[in-house]
Parts: sequence; structure tokens; C-alpha cells
Amino acid sequence: PRLEAARVRLQRRYGANRPIVGVNIGKTKNVDLRRATADYLASARELAPAADYLVVNVSSPNTPGLRLLQNVASLEPLLTAVRKAADHAAGRHVPLLVKIAPDLTDSDIDDVAELALKLGLDGIVATNTTITRSGLRTDAEAVIALGVGGVSGAPLKARSMEVLKRLRTAVGEDLAIVSVGGVEDADDVEARLAAGATLVQGYTAFLYEGPFWAARINRSLAKRLR
Repeated sequence: PRLEAARVRLQRRYGANRPIVGVNIGKTKNVDLRRATADYLASARELAPAADYLVVNVSSPNTPGLRLLQNVASLEPLLTAVRKAADHAAGRHVPLLVKIAPDLTDSDIDDVAELALKLGLDGIVATNTTITRSGLRTDAEAVIALGVGGVSGAPLKARSMEVLKRLRTAVGEDLAIVSVGGVEDADDVEARLAAGATLVQGYTAFLYEGPFWAARINRSLAKRLR
């Protein structure tokens, strides 16, 4: 019922001035990791017809065990199955991207890039939040007391940029890279685009700055281009 409700709401946006909407799908917390593929496929079949592009999220730190799916041996059959299900359900090719964590090793990032090229994916979203706690101003004990979860925003900025540059070197110009993580202002966006990002997203700054955050950045970038 929740998937159907989401699809209905997404389909309401269709019209002359509809925005481009990507749909991010991930494994449900109460689904065992052994049944993860079936869970992704259920989401893909229901939501792909209403999506302009689909993102397979295997990097949320808030779903126990999910990041284990970033292993190429697990990731290849998952992405292959999701792509087939999504395109069949939508009756068209639905651009497919995979969203990865910043905490992958450099060699793992290279493996994901190689797999994305091998499978002919449309792109990679880099990156999700980090489970590391380095570079924070808050006392370490206080941070630990807050519990587990992903850290986003400024502490993620440097690593997110590193992953972007590494991916662009690995995939050349063959894939779209959506850079996200620690993007706060027009300078950050300009830097990401210069480093090879196809698109730039934001989440933490959007929450702090409000709904017109992106518009302010776009106006600033437009002035610089002029």
C-alpha cells in the first residue's frame, strides 16, 4: 500500500511543467538481507513507471547490513535484476544509477566504477552519509552517546570530493556522476562541476537553508557564467 501511494503521488506531477524526479529505492529495515533483491524488485516494479530515473541505494547507514550489498559480487546480480524489472514495468528504459557510501575503500570505488561500466549503468550517485566520526568539533564521548547513524554536511565534503574525482577518472565521460555530500553554496557546486560532476545534489544544506537554497545557488552560478 505504501509503494502504491508513493507511485500515485509521483504520477500526479505529470504535466507540461513537471519537474524531473529521481526515485531512490532501498531495502526495508524489516526485510532480511537474504531477501534484499526481492524487496528492491518490488519497489522497482511499482515506482519505475513514475520515475524519470531510478537510484539503487545500497549505502544507507541506517539500514542494518545494507552496505554489505556494495560488494561487487552482490551488487552485480542486484543491479541486473532491478534494471530488467524497472524497464519492463515502465515499458521504456528507466535510467539506472547506484548510490554508494563515502566509506568504501579506494579499491572498492574502482570496482564499483568498473561494474557500472560493465553493466552499462547510466550513472553513480556519490556519496551517501558517512559512518565515520572524524573531524567533528563535539566531544567524542558526546558523539558516541548520540548513537549510530550517518553524518552529513561539512564533515563529508572532502571525502565526497575525493570519491567524485576518483570515479570520474575511472569511468571517463561514459557515465553520469551525481555529486552529493557537503555541498553548501555556489562555490561548492562550481568546484564539483569542475571536478567532473554531471549533476550536483544537496540534502543537509537544503534543510538548514530552506526551500529556496537551490534557487539562490543557481542565480549565483548564472551571474558567474555571464
